[in-house]
Amino acid sequence: MQLDALAEMLHHWVARVRHPAQFWPQFEVLAEEILDQCGHTEKEQVRVLMQTMLSGHGLELPPGFKE
Repeated sequence: MQLDALAEMLHHWVARVRHPAQFWPQFEVLAEEILDQCGHTEKEQVRVLMQTMLSGHGLELPPGFKE
């Protein structure tokens, strides 16, 4: 799973999911897969990009992703 694919999926998820509790587990699994593929120095940049994607939909990264 690449970051650009996650960005494309985000719009559809937000439109279809009726409650945030349904959205976050799916997002977190895919986001963790992406972060696991990153080197240590890339992780912060990827988190910033994820937050930017989410901000466009009025969402914020869960606290664990900001570390």
